[in-house]
Amino acid sequence: MHSRCGHLHRLCAVVGLLAVCLLAAPGVDAQPGGNEFWQRQSIYQLLTDRFFNGDPSNDKVDGNYDPAGHSGTSVHGGDFKGVEQKLDYIKSLGATAIWISPIVLNVRGEFHGYAARDFYKVDPHWGTLADLQHLVSAAHARGILVIDDIVVNHGGNLIDSGDPGYPEFKYPPDGYHLRFHNPDMQYPPPFDLNATNPAITNLFHNNGFIKDYEDTTQLELGELSSLDDLRTENPYVREQMKKIYEFWIEQAGFDGFRIDTVKHVEMGFWEEWCPAIREFAAAHGKTNFFMFGEVPHQSDVKVGSYTGRMGAPDGPFKLDSVLDYTLYFKIDSIFAAATGNTRQIADHYRAVAANYDPATQNQLVTFLDNHDQPRFLSLKGATVDRLKVALVFLYTTRGIPCLYAGTEQAFDGAKDPWDREDMFAGQFEWGPSVGDNFNMTHPLYQLTAKLNNFRRLYPALSTGVQSNLWSNAQGPGMFAYTRQLGTQEVLVVFNTATTNRLLPACPVSGPAGTRLVNLLNESESIILRAGGRTPPIVMPGTTAKIFVPASQVRPLDPVVSGITPAHDAKNVSPAAPVVIHFSKPMDVPSVEHAFSVTPTVNGKLSWSPARDQMTFTPAGVGFPPRSTVTVRLADTARDAVSGRTFYAGFEARYTCGGAGPVP
Repeated sequence: MHSRCGHLHRLCAVVGLLAVCLLAAPGVDAQPGGNEFWQRQSIYQLLTDRFFNGDPSNDKVDGNYDPAGHSGTSVHGGDFKGVEQKLDYIKSLGATAIWISPIVLNVRGEFHGYAARDFYKVDPHWGTLADLQHLVSAAHARGILVIDDIVVNHGGNLIDSGDPGYPEFKYPPDGYHLRFHNPDMQYPPPFDLNATNPAITNLFHNNGFIKDYEDTTQLELGELSSLDDLRTENPYVREQMKKIYEFWIEQAGFDGFRIDTVKHVEMGFWEEWCPAIREFAAAHGKTNFFMFGEVPHQSDVKVGSYTGRMGAPDGPFKLDSVLDYTLYFKIDSIFAAATGNTRQIADHYRAVAANYDPATQNQLVTFLDNHDQPRFLSLKGATVDRLKVALVFLYTTRGIPCLYAGTEQAFDGAKDPWDREDMFAGQFEWGPSVGDNFNMTHPLYQLTAKLNNFRRLYPALSTGVQSNLWSNAQGPGMFAYTRQLGTQEVLVVFNTATTNRLLPACPVSGPAGTRLVNLLNESESIILRAGGRTPPIVMPGTTAKIFVPASQVRPLDPVVSGITPAHDAKNVSPAAPVVIHFSKPMDVPSVEHAFSVTPTVNGKLSWSPARDQMTFTPAGVGFPPRSTVTVRLADTARDAVSGRTFYAGFEARYTCGGAGPVP
C-alpha cells in the first residue's frame, strides 16, 4: 500500500501537475460497526406541503391556505395523499427512503411543520393519521422507507415576556417572567400547565433569544427564531419526548428520524433519549431504526461530537449519523463555483476519521442542497454540467446520499423561502419550477435514476471501502477514488476544471490486461497496465467517469428516455400521436400490456424496427378537447435484451388544446 503511494508521488513530480496524490492509509476509510443497511439506502427529501396536492378538500382546514404566499404559515396544498400518489416517481428515481417534513399540529398551521403546538396530533392540512398510515404502508409496499423530520428542542411561538429588556439574552440564574400571548392558546398535554408544572418556566427556558450562535449556552437555552424553547434538561420534558416519538414509531411505522436543531439541545438529552428510542424501535420490529441529526456548523469537532460515543467512549451511543454539513460547506467552492481545490474532499474525510464515532463515519448523510440552504443551481457560477458532476460525486462517494426534491428537475430557487418551490403546478414557482415538475424524462432525473441504478448493481458504491487516489491541491481539477467491496472495485474520476486535465496512472486492484469500462459512456474503456495501474486518463472539463471491469458490467433497468408530446406540454392537438422512446429494445407484448392512457380512447400501437420506440395514434378526433392526458406504463414492461423490467412505473401528462369545456 505504501509503496504504491510512493510510486504515485514520484509520478506526480514527473508530470509536474499542481496536485497531491492521496492513497489512503489502511484504516482511514474503513470503519467497523456501521449500519450497512442504511449505507445502501438513497434518501429523497421533500416538504409535504410543496410536493403534491392529492386532496384539495384539506387545503383550507387551518384557515391559512395561501398558494402564492411565502410566509411561514402559507399552506400551498401538498399532503400525505399527494406524496402517496407520486411514490412511483420517487421509486423510479431510485430513492429507497423518503424524508418527509414534520407532521405534528402546528401553532398556526405552519406549512413547514417546525412550530409544534400538539405533539400528538397530525396537522389536518396534510391529512389524517389514517392518511399518514396509508402513505407509510404504500411506501413500504414499494420497498421505500419513511423518515419523519422531528423536533425536540422547541414548540411554536405562544410565549413571550413583558419584562424590560426582553428578548435580549440573559444568562442563568437570571431570566424573564414568561406569559402566553393569548391565554386561550396554550400547549395541550403533555406541555400544559397543571399541578405538576404550575409555571411556564417549569417547561420552557426563560433566557430570551439567541444572539451569539457561537455561544453554547445561548444555543442551548435561548430561543431560535422566537420559537418557545423547551427545558430539555428537565426530566419530565425528557420523558415526554421519549413517549411522544415512541408513539409515532408505533402509530405511523416510521423507519427513522431526521432530528432538527440538534446543537440547540444539551448533550445529556441525546445520551438519554437516543438509546431509549432505539430500544423502543427494536422492540417494535424496527431493528434498523436510524436517527440522523441537523448540526449546521463548520467544525467537525462540533458536528462529530453528537455521533455515537464520541467524547465518552464508555458512555451511551447518541446519534447514528448527522447531515454531513462540513462537507456541504465545501460544495459551493468545489462544484458550483468550481474555484476551490478538490483536496478539500480528502481533507474532509481525514477530519471525519478523527472526529466522528467510527460506527457512524461511513453513514453520514451527504447532500448538495436542502430546504434551509440555497439550491445548487442558484449559487454563483453553478451550471447544469457542474451539477451533473456533483451528482456523480454524491451517489458514488462514502455516505448516504440525500437529494432534495426539485434538484432533479433543475430547480434554482435561492435561500428560504425561494428554495421551497412547488413541485406540483402551483402558484409558488418560477423558471424551471413552473408547471408540473414530475418529469421522468428530465435529463437530471434520468442521470439520478442511472446513478441509483449503479448503486443497486454495484454494491461497492454504497458499502465498499473508499480509497482516495488523487486530488488537486491548488484550484479546481480532478478527484479520483475507488470503492472496493470484496472482488468488486469501482474507479470514479471527475474534473471540476473547465479545461482538459490528465489523470496520471493510478493503482487499482485488477491485474494487467483487465479492461475497465466507463459506465457513463460504455464505448469508452481503458486497459490496466503492469502492476495494476491505469493508463493516464484524459478528463475533459466538467466531466465524470465511472470505471468497472468489463467482466462485471451488468445491464441497467430499462427506462423511458423520451416522450412526445413532452411532459406537461400545453395546447397539444387532441389527435397528436404519443411517441415513447426507450433506453433499449423492448419486449413488445409486455410493454403494450403495461401501457394505458387517460382519458381512455381507442387507437393503434406501432413500433420502430429496433423496438426502442412505440407510437400510440389515437383514433378519429383523438382525445377530448382541453383534456389532460396521462400516459402510464406499469412496472411490468421489460426489455428484450436482458429481460429486466422497469424499476417502477412511468407516468407523463400533457394538456390538449381545443375550444370545448374542460371535461
